[in-house]
Amino acid sequence: MLFAWAALVAALVHPVVGYVAEHKITSLPRYNDPKPINFDQYAGHLVLPSTGQRMFYWLVEAEHNPETAPLALWLNGGPGCSSLIGFFTENGPFVVASDLSVKRNPYAWNRHMNMVYLDSPAGVGFSKPLLNATDYNNDVTTARIFEFLGVFVDEFPVYKRRPLFVTGESYNGMYIPFLVHDMVDKPKPTINLVGFAIGNAYTDTHIDGKSYYDWIYSHALISHATYMALRTHCQDDVSECADGTKQCSAECVAALDDSRISSDIGDLNEYFIYGDVCLLKTRQAQSFTYHRIRPNVRGNVGPCADVFTQEYLRLPEVQAAIHVADGFVPWVECNDAVSDVYHGSASALDKYPRILSAGLQILIYSGDADSNTNFIGSERWITTEGLELPVVSKWKAWFGPDRQLAGYTQGYKGLNYSTVKGAGHMVPATRPLHSLYLIECFIYGQHACDRFTYPTDNLEYVSGMVSSPVNDKPAISTLEWVALVLPLAVAVLFVTWYAWWKHVLVLGSSTRVKTNGSSVN
Repeated sequence: MLFAWAALVAALVHPVVGYVAEHKITSLPRYNDPKPINFDQYAGHLVLPSTGQRMFYWLVEAEHNPETAPLALWLNGGPGCSSLIGFFTENGPFVVASDLSVKRNPYAWNRHMNMVYLDSPAGVGFSKPLLNATDYNNDVTTARIFEFLGVFVDEFPVYKRRPLFVTGESYNGMYIPFLVHDMVDKPKPTINLVGFAIGNAYTDTHIDGKSYYDWIYSHALISHATYMALRTHCQDDVSECADGTKQCSAECVAALDDSRISSDIGDLNEYFIYGDVCLLKTRQAQSFTYHRIRPNVRGNVGPCADVFTQEYLRLPEVQAAIHVADGFVPWVECNDAVSDVYHGSASALDKYPRILSAGLQILIYSGDADSNTNFIGSERWITTEGLELPVVSKWKAWFGPDRQLAGYTQGYKGLNYSTVKGAGHMVPATRPLHSLYLIECFIYGQHACDRFTYPTDNLEYVSGMVSSPVNDKPAISTLEWVALVLPLAVAVLFVTWYAWWKHVLVLGSSTRVKTNGSSVN
């Protein structure tokens, strides 16, 4: 018994064993923030036994109580987009600045959670290799994610049976229900799935698609006349008419063309209509025009954050530090070679009856400033046009730790739904404080998250929550102090020396006096 207890303690103190110990990140290139990195992190490839695929992950342990904090898997969507874009531009602990230095994200989700970010499927980000087109579908992708989780907890045994939450956004409205359905149907004893959360969940192509035109009209992007023409001539088939999967009337096509032209949709950030677009005049920046996001209130994520992230992750010293194997990888945010051949599903709604029967914690949340996968579609597939879940707690406002109205929430049988006011498609990037509060309350419960402390800035002062300004300017690093003080010190020394020298000259001249016709110093 004594040896068993000693083994348990050793596992907690030294949780990483085997070759994964080599994945520990000992130094992060270009890290330049006054706050030291106060958590352990690991990155590298884990090999899937069934296929030999090498799946790239990045684990950042919780800042507080990592030995007991739950584990959360984060997945970006696409399909075909790397989860490292979420890591660096949404809810990870770091943000890449324009000079490619790395700063801390004060709204990182790993405050009270151990977060693991996975590039999936193989061929995306740093995960290898590029697969055959027939392997790019939701069934295969999520089977490999499930397999990865098994390998992960085997290599990091401290996470066996640890409460696990699966999180993501966008196309994870497909990925996560497919994955969770398999995890519920074929549970593994080492994996303790507790729940999942999906932001702006693309779940049903028809329901989500047709809500787009309702949403852009409700946000004054098209005229009433154009909207009525769409409803009259396209009716329920508007999304199929728009993407060309159905041949529609000339009147419908004309209304669709008018909606695109009149809204000037090409110059709008459809993922966050209140955000700016990146105006860097580079081919690289232009290729990301529609992915530009910027929080309009707080945080370090600017409209060109993913451009800087791509440049940073292509640095050889960075790839070496995070243990990218088998040579240099020209990392891209989203791999067209994957997304162009990906065979998506029409809907994930058929996965929900089995999922809901398992009694998991489920959160669906929507940034209400996202036109692409909007709250109207989400509410419809949860209610009247999809799952038809009964309401158990009525629609009401919810407030953030800054005491500002953060959105609205409604409880259904089996899941909770929340909107995030003013947030775009990437909710953690566009409303970082409120998204952090939302996810921590979801995982820990309202009473627990109300006891947590949250970052503040001068918005709390302006709104009257705090009585004095918050010093939110970053502290100056040692090198910056040296750069500022050294020239000043040299100048002071020079002026002092010059004044002394002048004083000596004057003193020497004044002491020369005539004595009996002779000059005496």
